[in-house]
Amino acid sequence: MKALEVWLRGFLQEHGYQSLAPLVHLGLTSDDTNNLAYGLLLKKALEEVIGQYERLLYELRALAEKHAKDVMIARTHGVPAVPTTFGKEMGVFAWRLSERVEALRAIKPYGKLGGAVGNHNALYFLNADFDWLGFSAKFVSSLGLKYAPLTKQIVPHEATSDALHQIMLINHIMAELSRDLWTYNMLGLISFQRKGISSSTMPHKVNPVDLEDAEGQSDVSNSLLSLLAYRLVSTRLQRDLSDSPIRRMMGQALAHSYIACGRVIRALEYMKVNSEFMLSEVQAHPEVLSEAVQVSLRASGDPLGYEEVHDNISNLEELKKRVGGELGKRLMGLKPEEYVGMADRLAKLAAEESTDS
Repeated sequence: MKALEVWLRGFLQEHGYQSLAPLVHLGLTSDDTNNLAYGLLLKKALEEVIGQYERLLYELRALAEKHAKDVMIARTHGVPAVPTTFGKEMGVFAWRLSERVEALRAIKPYGKLGGAVGNHNALYFLNADFDWLGFSAKFVSSLGLKYAPLTKQIVPHEATSDALHQIMLINHIMAELSRDLWTYNMLGLISFQRKGISSSTMPHKVNPVDLEDAEGQSDVSNSLLSLLAYRLVSTRLQRDLSDSPIRRMMGQALAHSYIACGRVIRALEYMKVNSEFMLSEVQAHPEVLSEAVQVSLRASGDPLGYEEVHDNISNLEELKKRVGGELGKRLMGLKPEEYVGMADRLAKLAAEESTDS
């Protein structure tokens, strides 16, 4: 900072502004300049990563809408549960991502302009009648940062930590999406177009490398972000420089998240949803209707409906006959692929919600 001050003084003197040269960095401390520079850099970087997240959000919204009715088996604990739709499952990620992007967009980094320990000591000594607090607030706000009136030598980093925590959550969402899609690919529910060589020895392979790289990039980003988010919010007494090498890693942490998001987007562009295979798998698992049977029995007055179904999974057709009335008629005609609840509606809701953001 001192080197920059000396250079600016010389520049002003060389260009005929000798009277201004002594005023460079007058009454300020290094972090009065650095915190504003970092704040502006972070603000710009957040705009770029948010733009990348929004591109992923658009892709997920489109998938939710397009595949709202493509039935597939949901898996809880890794085993078949009840049917859902691929669109609804993509809608879950669209909605979650939309919520975090909105939260991230609302955060502004703090900025301060208060001198060596935050009290405006030098400037107040030079002119006690001037409104230094008002001037500082106006100047910091003009940069698009949130003014912090009460500080030590450095600006508080809670707002920065808030932003980094939101990005960590987004990274978690992207990593989870990558793992889910990876698993769907393993199960044959989706596949990826051949776009290059996946194996040096097995020509038939089409590896989901974009998803794997996205998961790894997200993990690297979060390892750096967790250190930044927790370490930057503290300093010894009024100032120490232990945060300096840590703060310089912020750009790298955001870059890994940006790359992770790009790899997920690329994977989605090459992804094929095997809707017919999904449907055939659902139809091959009639036992997924056991929930419908047990709730129908209980709603009809049988307190042991669950236990009876649990002990007689292979006899679902016989158990269905014990449910009378309109509910019984609907149960008898129910097919596994029709037992999807409100998945279609939820998928479209997710598309609308994410579009609004």
